Amino acid sequence: TYRNACKRHGVTPAAGFLRCCESEEIKLSHYGVGPKGARAIAAAMQNNTKVLRLHLTDNGLHEDGCQVMCKMMEDNCYITHFSMSRNEMRLVGSMAARKMLRNNSTLSHLVCSGNCLDDHCAEHWAEAIRVSLHLTLLDLSNNEFCEEGGKVLGPAIGENESLQELSLRWNHLRQDGAIAVALAMGSNQMLKKLNLAWNGFANEGAAAMGEALKSNSSLEELDLSHNRISEDGAKMLAKGIAVNESLKVLKLGNNPLKMAGVSAILQAMKSNPNNSIVFLDFDSITMTMSVMEMLNELKASRPNLKVSHAGLGGAEARQQSEKQKEPMVLVKQYIDRANLRLVDFFNSIDKDKSMSVTVEEFEIGLARAKVALTKEQIRDLVAKLDQDGDGEIDYGEFVYGAQQVTQAEREQKKKRNLEAKMEKAEEQRKSQVFRQQQEDVAGDK
Repeated sequence: TYRNACKRHGVTPAAGFLRCCESEEIKLSHYGVGPKGARAIAAAMQNNTKVLRLHLTDNGLHEDGCQVMCKMMEDNCYITHFSMSRNEMRLVGSMAARKMLRNNSTLSHLVCSGNCLDDHCAEHWAEAIRVSLHLTLLDLSNNEFCEEGGKVLGPAIGENESLQELSLRWNHLRQDGAIAVALAMGSNQMLKKLNLAWNGFANEGAAAMGEALKSNSSLEELDLSHNRISEDGAKMLAKGIAVNESLKVLKLGNNPLKMAGVSAILQAMKSNPNNSIVFLDFDSITMTMSVMEMLNELKASRPNLKVSHAGLGGAEARQQSEKQKEPMVLVKQYIDRANLRLVDFFNSIDKDKSMSVTVEEFEIGLARAKVALTKEQIRDLVAKLDQDGDGEIDYGEFVYGAQQVTQAEREQKKKRNLEAKMEKAEEQRKSQVFRQQQEDVAGDK
């Protein structure tokens, strides 16, 4: 059927599809399938009863190809895991996804990361979230939803009764959009894992999340890292933590919380004997001795509590920070020092040239290259890079991870430059005030 469909549409059959079409899982990432190839795959899948997991990441499907695949999925009652990341779904693909989720009663995991989804697409995804009764995982990370999109998505998330895991990481929700998504957690009592990192939530979004946590009884993992939350936002978030009993993992790393914000979070946990948090992420935040004492006191009463932070201030903080660098940062630094291209490094690990590596292959390759990562760091890296959840890293995921490191480095550089400009401006202001004072004194004489 597939070969005949390829012939009808004038495309070359994908070897990866031919190898796996009788198995439970098809991993067809980076094959350049295109819209015509999607039609051939859709035709072949019409009567296929064996494939349960279909991964089509980074295949240049574009809107037409995504529409075809979603139409096929409307009638498919076998596939439970479907990934179409980095295929430029845009508006037409979003409309098709809405229809797919309305009609499909089997699909439980849908990954649509990096698909150029913007505020014009938000209403269709909001409707999809509302009508879906069986979807338990939805990944809409690395898209372009902004404030208006957040305002549309928020109420739909609040109404949904099936999702257990949702990622909106690396969008641009901000302001009222961030508030709408955060407040949705006050009414949603199904979600267990929510990733909202890199969204510019700021203090207003943190305050709304703190309010939502007061009534939420399902959320177990919340990622608010890289969200420009300051000590004031942390204090408002802490009010929800002081009441909440379900949250187990809270990630607040790379936010300018300062010690007052960290102290507020720790104090809220201490005041709530029914609080369930077992892991706190304060990555990049250095601690003062007094806050470390508070943290150690909290750990004494909660033996299972683990906290990630940048250690004490000063030289010790710099040493600790080096140890706790993101694993992908260390890999990227090695590649840059060795003057390698990403594809060269990946090919040195990918011995069977499948454009995908297992955890074991990755670990062996890193050891051979003498990249100093522990087994735990490698597992963390695989978990972060593995967007389609198949337990392996394919080349597209690896490239995307490297791009995120580069983006983070640019953000840090911009932040340092801004701080330097502000310091210079402050010095100039003080100098001007001093000169004015000197002139005033001279005038009085």
